[in-house]
Amino acid sequence: MRLLVITDGVPPEHRGGVASSVLVEVDELARRGHHVTVLTRRHDRDAPLTEDRGHYRLLRHPAPARGTRGYYAHPATTLLRVPGWLRSLDAREGFDAIYAHSTFHAAAAVRAGLGDRTVLRFHAPSSLEVKLDAAGGKYPLARAAGTVVADLTRRAELTAVNGTARTLATSWYVRRLLQQVHPGARARVDVVPLAVDLDRFSPGPGDRTRWGAGGDPVLVTVRRLVRRMGLENLLEAFPAVLAEHPRARLVVAGSGYLGPELRARAERLALPVEFPGFVAEEDLPHLYRAADLFVLPTLEMEGFGIVTVEAFASGLPVVATPVGANPEVAGALDPRTIAASTAPADLAAAISRGLGLRAGLAARARPHVERNYSPAAVVARVEEALAEVAGR
Repeated sequence: MRLLVITDGVPPEHRGGVASSVLVEVDELARRGHHVTVLTRRHDRDAPLTEDRGHYRLLRHPAPARGTRGYYAHPATTLLRVPGWLRSLDAREGFDAIYAHSTFHAAAAVRAGLGDRTVLRFHAPSSLEVKLDAAGGKYPLARAAGTVVADLTRRAELTAVNGTARTLATSWYVRRLLQQVHPGARARVDVVPLAVDLDRFSPGPGDRTRWGAGGDPVLVTVRRLVRRMGLENLLEAFPAVLAEHPRARLVVAGSGYLGPELRARAERLALPVEFPGFVAEEDLPHLYRAADLFVLPTLEMEGFGIVTVEAFASGLPVVATPVGANPEVAGALDPRTIAASTAPADLAAAISRGLGLRAGLAARARPHVERNYSPAAVVARVEEALAEVAGR
């Protein structure tokens, strides 16, 4: 099939586990013999509009550049400009199916008259994310406009969900959330998880000193440093962990507006915590291999948790709060690794249980991922949806 994959961004200019997971699927689709073109918006004004990446072609459409005043208006420019570009591109290429990982780009495909050939990959309700992040303080200058922006986003989502031929939610939690946020949606929604690169994320020796954590055990979390990720609770839980494991160390990797506050809190509590900042994609496997336990302390809306699957693939057990998709993704390996609540005391208790179970969990984690989240297992289901809308 001739496939167009549309996403909001790809590495290296767009960072994050979801962006990397898109390319894992693209690689597998190309390996299966499909002709794949990837379309994304241009984040950096110096990035080329066309790039040959060997087994797929990457196209970037013009958009407000990162760092400019108009950057956060990219959803509006996507809805206004991309439909015309999609019609022209499809007229030249004759795509059999379109696979959209961005609801705004999916809405643009619907406006271009291509919805009946489009499969929407629904990661989370962006409208709800806007509300939660605004309430948490991510957009202090735009908080008053948060409700308006969220409503516009919700309408674009509904256009995308109702106008595309198939919707693939990343988890059962996301499927339920979609139906709650858009109760009038007419879409057929199936659940297909995200895939992980099993070559990049694999068990192996790790260097703890690289991350400034020479203790034992070493706990790690990789998160955007924003309010809903629950990192304050993790810091509050850590003294109880230290009471049982005095040599324990914690590594909190990631960047975000909450960083200064978290560092100040760790210093005030005299906690042995390292904040290495944003960890590059190529360094993540080394961080996972250096740790004994991954902690996912989310407070709200964990749509999938690709870090959970990356950690499992690396042989690293995961402890998580009972939020969002955590019970179905992290808890699938062993339900005892899910905390009773998001409270610091319950999180500390779950961490202690996880440390006690870690040898057995580590042995089962990699095979679990190979069965359920490998590129072959995931893309077989994506391919079936794309073939259906293509009439194959």
